[in-house]
Order: sequence, then C-alpha cells, then structure tokens
Amino acid sequence: MCARTLLLNAKLVSNTASKELSGLFINEDGRIADIFSMDDYDRSKYHGCPAVMDVKGALVSAGLIDTHIHGIGGFGTDDAKEQSILEMSKCLAKFGVTGFLPTLYAGTVEKMEREVKAIVSAMGKEQGAKILGINLEGPFLNPAKSGAQDKDNLSLPSAQKFIRLIEAGQKNIVAMTVAPELEGIEEIAQIAKENNIVLLMGHTNATYEQAKAGMEMGILHATHMFNAMSPMDHKRPGVSGAVLFDPRSRCEIIADGVHVNKDLVKHVIDSKPEGKVVLITDSLSPTSLGKGIFKINGFDVTQGERGGFVDVTNHNQLCGSSLTLNKAVANVISWGVDPTYAIRLATENPAKTYGFGDMGILAKGHKADIAVFADDMEVLYTFVNGNLTYYRR
Repeated sequence: MCARTLLLNAKLVSNTASKELSGLFINEDGRIADIFSMDDYDRSKYHGCPAVMDVKGALVSAGLIDTHIHGIGGFGTDDAKEQSILEMSKCLAKFGVTGFLPTLYAGTVEKMEREVKAIVSAMGKEQGAKILGINLEGPFLNPAKSGAQDKDNLSLPSAQKFIRLIEAGQKNIVAMTVAPELEGIEEIAQIAKENNIVLLMGHTNATYEQAKAGMEMGILHATHMFNAMSPMDHKRPGVSGAVLFDPRSRCEIIADGVHVNKDLVKHVIDSKPEGKVVLITDSLSPTSLGKGIFKINGFDVTQGERGGFVDVTNHNQLCGSSLTLNKAVANVISWGVDPTYAIRLATENPAKTYGFGDMGILAKGHKADIAVFADDMEVLYTFVNGNLTYYRR
C-alpha cells in the first residue's frame, strides 16, 4: 500500500493544458483521489497527509509508456533472463516511464519462447515501470527489409509457431510486427484477432496495394514508421504512403532526428488524425551507458556519430536507438509540436492503441502512474501505482 501523497503547485498536463497551478492527491489505494486548482486549495482537507511535495511549477503528466523497447541500462530481452527484464523496469522509471512492452527480436521459436517466458515470470515483480505485456518484432518478416534483424531468424508465417508463442505468453502478448505481403499472413491475422493481439506492419517490402490489403485484414498499426519498410514514391506510395493516407492506421515513430528527419516526424504528427501517432524508443540495452562497443543479439554495435546504434560488423547499419522516451518528447516539442500533445504521444496514444485501461491520462479515480518533469523534460519524480519509484537526487 502506498502512502497518501499530495503534489502542490503543479502544471498539470492532461487532455488539455492547465492554465493554472494545480494540486493532486494520491490516496492509499494508489489512485488519484482529487485534482484541484491551487486557488481552491484547502489545507485543512488534507491535514495529516504524510507526504506533501511542492513541485514548484514543474510539469506533471501521466507516466510515459514505451511500447517498443529492446533494452536499456545494460539489460535487454535477448538473454531470456527474468532479472534483465526487472532491471529494465527499474531503469525506465528514471526516464518517467511507468509502463512498457519488452520487445523481442526475431529468433528461432525456441529462443523466442524462452524470452517470452522470462518476461511472463517477471510480471508482478517490478520495482519500476510496469510490464504491460509482450511485443514480438517478428519472426514473420521480409528478409528484403530485415534491417538489423538476423535474416536467418526470419520465416514465412506459421500458425504453429505463432500459437506456440501465444501459449508461452499466457495471454500476455500484446503486439506483433509482421510483413503483410508474406504468404499465409491471413491466418496469422485471424489468430491475432482471436487473441486480442495488435498487429503492426514492419520490416516489410509490401507494395501500396499489399499494405492496403493488410489493413483490411486488421493490420492497422505500423512499426517504426519509414524505417525498414517500402518507401513512398510518387508512383509507388509503398507502405509508408499507405500508412500516411489511411486515417484508420496508427504508426510508431522514433523521434531522435536520426532514424527519421525531424521535419518529417513533425509532418506525420501534424497530418495523422489525433491519437494515431505513438512515440517509441526502439532502444537497445546499451542505452544510457555512453560510448563503447556492445554485443547485442549476436552482433557488435556502437554509438553512431549522430546518435542511435550502428552495427560495426555490417557497414554501419543503423540498428535501434539510444533514445529515451522523455528525450523523444523533448525533441518533438523543440521541433514545434505543442507540448501538451507531445506528451500525449507518449502517454494517452499508446494507452489507447493497446487498450491499457485507465493509463495515459491524469484523472480522478485513475491509477497514479505519474511523471514530474522539469521544463527540459528531465525527470524529477516518477510514481507507479502511487508509489514513488524514482526521484532525482
């Protein structure tokens, strides 16, 4: 049970920007019991509250949700160890993240089963960000757009393999990236629908027409927009064009300015219907560790000159990012996105995309998954289920 906590003098960021300083009260059950204007603050109402925090005009929002992350702080999903997932959880709280989807690389079904089981084993033991489910990036991907994925681990769609992973996940698989042009993808789409798994199109060389056909199967989300997918051409719009043009389609995007040009990131945010863009990191386990050469999923990576990680054994192939989600939000704000909406791209939008209940919005009665930011989006405090899990010393 968490201690009752009162946050005062906060700039609340929710569906609309708060124009006045506000207060927020977290009850013993870890939920937001009250939100009020500081002009209406009644000190006597909260007399005896054991934790009173004056945040002095800091931004207070719902906690960030990273739905595509392979690792951080030296820990990742690829070693199939429960402790690695739990260490990711603790590290993510430092960056304002209160919920995440540990994301698997494509691998043999046996390896992916071990990784899935490690994540399931870690669920409920977190000391930081909550594990909200599992994200599978493969293995039903197109080798022509493998990117940093090992081509030897990619395969044609197999209902048997998919069902094995679903069973290993014990109903905790939330998302899966597939290439919609592959033969047999229709059966995968049906199984995903029956198991409430969101399919994303990615690592795909689909034509515009194939991408549209995938959308009709229910593949209405896209993995790291523009990266590892057929590009947009004025005669052949490809997957990128299909996702941009269809108002039903959502997309992830890596807002580090390296994976996608910053002006194009802002164009996607501005042009897609509200709620349809989700900021992600796609970060690898060396994220936040600084310079060096690191072994990731069987290959060596180092920091690129402009950011992100590159595979030093494969002609400096860009492979995953070194981005944190608070930095992604800060970036899009600096590129001209309204700060309130920028935060929603990493809170409310992922929560709605994957059906994460009452996460992603600050509101009375909701779980107190909360991040407190300085003006530069550096994290001051993080609360998960009302418990203070990180504070900047």
